[in-house]
Amino acid sequence: MFDPYPECPPYADRKAAILDAVADAGEATHFVPSETGYLEAPIVKIDQKYLVYRANNGRVLSELAGTALTRKTTLDDLKAIGETAEIQHILHELLIKKSQDPQGPIYAELERHAFQTDPLLVHENGVVLNGNRRLAAMRDLLSRGGENYKQFSHVRVAVLPDNLSENDIEFIEAALQMAPDLKLDYGWINRRLKLRQHAEHLGHERVVDAYGFQKADAIDRELGELLLAEEYLEWIGQPLQFTLVDDQEDAFTALLLMQLDMQTKPHLFDIWKRLGFAMIKARSELNRKIMHYYPFTEPVPPQIRNWVPRSLAEDRGILERQPLGENQPLESTAAHRLIPLLDEADKASATALSAMALIDTLKGGQKRLVGYSELMANLRRTTQVLGQIKIEDLSDEQRRQIRAQLAALQEHLSTL
Repeated sequence: MFDPYPECPPYADRKAAILDAVADAGEATHFVPSETGYLEAPIVKIDQKYLVYRANNGRVLSELAGTALTRKTTLDDLKAIGETAEIQHILHELLIKKSQDPQGPIYAELERHAFQTDPLLVHENGVVLNGNRRLAAMRDLLSRGGENYKQFSHVRVAVLPDNLSENDIEFIEAALQMAPDLKLDYGWINRRLKLRQHAEHLGHERVVDAYGFQKADAIDRELGELLLAEEYLEWIGQPLQFTLVDDQEDAFTALLLMQLDMQTKPHLFDIWKRLGFAMIKARSELNRKIMHYYPFTEPVPPQIRNWVPRSLAEDRGILERQPLGENQPLESTAAHRLIPLLDEADKASATALSAMALIDTLKGGQKRLVGYSELMANLRRTTQVLGQIKIEDLSDEQRRQIRAQLAALQEHLSTL
């Protein structure tokens, strides 16, 4: 029976076997996108035992980070011993699971047809750059025995030239696996973890080309979402446990948009970020969808941004109650007193429900609760605009309509 977890052959043995195969290669080649154009890589057939899963594989970075955490080590330390049988075994199990994902049923296709259609892309030392999931599936099927899968003992590979730098290889991986149309296939956390590595090693300009981004700010946007996810995991006391947020891409995308919207009021963002974290953590306990509430959707009415945090501060005795109808700004001093009270992750459900109840309250009584504030803001704007308009620039009809509106306003004012 084939053992899918053998000791990895030494580096020199792997390289010698692959270079021998390349020396006897026929005319079959595979074109690989690179920064300087397409590379033509020879296709050879090689005993699969000379192939090694790439530990720096973007598809399993988050899972490998979780493994590192349970072993009280770091992701970099695990990658440093990535070619040992122990880590290759871990990678194999992770990749088998990925290959069986119904959204990209690699395993099912290989099982059904027992045929390798495309070559794996490998370095001359046997490390697989593209095709790790296919290799894992073929090895697993081979281990099950039977005539159908015997051919998987040797697999077709396209061998990259030996003059490529690590950055060249990273660029090729990005171009092959990280383009926007592969986001779902790659997984949003793993994609961003790999994007961060690529941005650090390749630079933004090269990443834009490799990923097919329209602008460099797309890099900052995706990495901003990753930072918020990592901050959330720290907030709940589960750092690097990315599986806890692997279904929450939309929530962190919305939080980043809220952060950008509140750049001029960072103290309000710090409050809403924690309210958003509380809703994410308590989402299974709430009888409502968090994506229907700010900060995950547009603030309707817009006064929600300030009124809800201000009301929370009042409820907790940080500020006195403001008069009905007003929406006095929440200053940073009061916000900084409120924030520690929202940092208790074990009270996330109560925090989320308080914020959601205030949002619902404001939606149902906007005119009564903030009507005065809204009226005064509109009157100030009207006064400012009237002061800027030159009467001689207006037509007779425009003047008539303005007088009519002012007369209607005077009628309302007479009741005061």
